[in-house]
Amino acid sequence: MRSEANVMPKTVMQRSQTQIATTYAPDKHFTFEGGAGACRSVPVTRSDIHIKPAERNQIREGILEFIQNWYRRAMMRQDPAVAPEQALDEQVFLDREKRPSFEQSKFEYCAPDRMAYVPDPLMLVCRNCGVVHEATLAELAYDEGLFKKVRPCQADENGKHEWRQIDVVFAHWSGRVDPLSPYRKDINTKNGDITQQFPGRCDAAQTCEFKLHKGRSGKFRDWYFYCHCGERRELRQKDEYTLRWLLDRYAQEPGETLREINMLPVSYRANSLYYVQSEQMISYETTRHIDLMAEDKVEELLKTLLKLYEYPSSYQNDEAIVEILQAINQPGASELAASIRDALNAIRTLEASGQSNAGDLLKPKLEVFRQQAQTKGWIDPRPEAPVALRRQVINRANIARKFDPIRLGLEHQALREEQIDAPVSNDAIRPVVDLEAPDTDLQPAGDGDARRAYLDDIVARKAALGIRDLKLVRNLKMLQYSFGYSRVSPSPTTEQKGITMPVRLCGFPRVDNRKRPIYVLRQSNEALYVKLDEARVKHWLTNNGLSDAVESLEDGSLGGRLIELHEDFGRFAETYSETSGSRERNAPVFVYGLLHTLSHQLIHACSRFSGLDLGSFGERIFPADLAFVIYRKGMTPDLGNLAAMWRNHGQDVLMSLDDPRSLRCGSGTLCDQRGGACPACIMIPEVSCVAANNILSRAFLASGEAMSWDTNKAPIVGYFL
Repeated sequence: MRSEANVMPKTVMQRSQTQIATTYAPDKHFTFEGGAGACRSVPVTRSDIHIKPAERNQIREGILEFIQNWYRRAMMRQDPAVAPEQALDEQVFLDREKRPSFEQSKFEYCAPDRMAYVPDPLMLVCRNCGVVHEATLAELAYDEGLFKKVRPCQADENGKHEWRQIDVVFAHWSGRVDPLSPYRKDINTKNGDITQQFPGRCDAAQTCEFKLHKGRSGKFRDWYFYCHCGERRELRQKDEYTLRWLLDRYAQEPGETLREINMLPVSYRANSLYYVQSEQMISYETTRHIDLMAEDKVEELLKTLLKLYEYPSSYQNDEAIVEILQAINQPGASELAASIRDALNAIRTLEASGQSNAGDLLKPKLEVFRQQAQTKGWIDPRPEAPVALRRQVINRANIARKFDPIRLGLEHQALREEQIDAPVSNDAIRPVVDLEAPDTDLQPAGDGDARRAYLDDIVARKAALGIRDLKLVRNLKMLQYSFGYSRVSPSPTTEQKGITMPVRLCGFPRVDNRKRPIYVLRQSNEALYVKLDEARVKHWLTNNGLSDAVESLEDGSLGGRLIELHEDFGRFAETYSETSGSRERNAPVFVYGLLHTLSHQLIHACSRFSGLDLGSFGERIFPADLAFVIYRKGMTPDLGNLAAMWRNHGQDVLMSLDDPRSLRCGSGTLCDQRGGACPACIMIPEVSCVAANNILSRAFLASGEAMSWDTNKAPIVGYFL
């Protein structure tokens, strides 16, 4: 293409790694810097970056979960049935049996530090005469304005065309993009060959010279192609992929099937043309929590959960304890075994003679002997896994990984061990700061008395909010990765032409016909860690008619019970969306909703006082641990950072969390009637929300009407009350 200034155009753009992995990811159309033309990103050969085993496993698990749930949602339509290829890229995410699959051997992990591009689309229109021509990259090497198959321009005295790219393309939810063209594709229903209608010739069997008419309105509906013979062709094109997948249906019902096959004319600049699929997660050094997810680790996983959530322990059978002690070759072990045996015999004798009360008097003495054996390390009391907990562990495959309380509980433990509770030397800057006792640089200016009053106020406000732990993490280790894309919709389905259509998840193109790239970006971002007070949460659950989850507890923590009662939310928590039907109220979804809503409330407060926009934040929720993390996304340093925000506005942030004004909605009662969550109040951009703005309501914090999905229509009592 010719340059406007008749000079060589700039051939390189400088963009951040985050932009390359998302905004300029492979197969994305964009306008080259300076308006030089429309281009499409192309991956280039990059050497594998070092990925730790724990990170590799996390990415594999995350992608596998994503494609499995994408497939499940895309395939939900029954009439007409959906072909697997319509849901997932068959060359990337389907195995030979057409089941969701992720094979690491097909991919390479790359740093997003370079991306190539090609001009695209290559359907050109002459600005002088309106004639169109679909060029090739080889043709674009010539700068004369003439192509072999195109007659000289009739509107220019020198016969030169002034070519411009047509900035509209045909797009389809299959992932395919075609240039705007008057030549229509179809398929031979007998042999499956794709044909093109009159390529190079019009209906009058004359040489084709189609021109583009745009009309005066500028709207696509007024656009059409026309030939010098008078033939007119509207903007219509069939999707080549869907033609092949639905061949049998198309042969039987061509008119009905066209609703799924016809493509959409859209601008190449439109957001709907491309949605990169990327995930962000906390990076862990250890693989322990991932390793416990294996199918053969059920008993080990159960043992870990019993310990994490403080299930009550019980001793082994007393006769077994005696045998253990007798086998131990240590001083005092055999004597203690004899004492236990004598106490057991005495209790049995008394009970046999009808003196059970007297026998009960000996049982505390027996407990003392057990304690002595435990203190010596000779016996180990072990908790017994409840049936409900074992069932959840065994059936974990049916729970979306994103909301799996077991997985999230193990991740939370790893986060605590590696970062939140990690020891630090006295002379080092603390990587994690308890905001009840912050570092000097996080305290406001003033004398000692003013600072003490400030810290006392922080402690009091935290307690009033029902928060047990509030910590600033200076460098939360994050991992962002991009692995594919979709078109028309960012989710697995889209409503088109009155029918729910499956959206195909596509993998990035191969690099040099070898492996497909996964772009990985490491980040260290500031974060706030919040953990709620368990006694306060139990009281709140009771106030909302969910006392069964609390009353059934013995000595264990609430977290274990929440795991036992958990029901699958779905990959996108779609079963709790505003329009999804109905679900029963239960403790796990209420606790998740409470944490999720408070997370959003804190994000709104941080955005207000830090200067960062809402889309700059991310969140991770650990429901069984009553905890969550909000963190800065991206890599921009020292711009509205959370440390400076807390130093200058720490009190303001806490005050705004339960401020009635911040818990109201600008849209009024309409939002309250819908469940108390909308973009005007508690919602954040979906790219930042872990649950697509579902399981969310201001009522969880400030009281209000039940959500639309809640079969129990009783009003919700707020946590802050």
